Amino acid sequence: MRIEKSGFHAYNTYLAEPSRPPSRGGNTKALHRHVIIIGGDKYSFFAPWAGKFAYKGELISFDWDWDKTGEFRNIVKPSFEAFAKDGTVQIRGDRGDKVRRTAETRPPGRKSEWKD
Repeated sequence: MRIEKSGFHAYNTYLAEPSRPPSRGGNTKALHRHVIIIGGDKYSFFAPWAGKFAYKGELISFDWDWDKTGEFRNIVKPSFEAFAKDGTVQIRGDRGDKVRRTAETRPPGRKSEWKD
């Protein structure tokens, strides 16, 4: 299925992996869930990038499909396009795949650096 040059009501990103301190690489390249709301329907995808693929005032187009359970509308990342006000296509974001982090970060070696 396809959404063609549509505006969106909301675009939010949520961290999908355990948080990491900046000294360990931070969360910028961590896996994030991107959720876009169009006409009350939620469309989402995972991307290894914290930034947004589209900004307020832009029109977006993308292909989507239901997940295996039929609950979620999953966006096909390579098909995602954002159109600026002048009609030019804006390609943003890291569209590659990433292995999900499962390990929690360890506390620092010095107890004085531990957070309470």
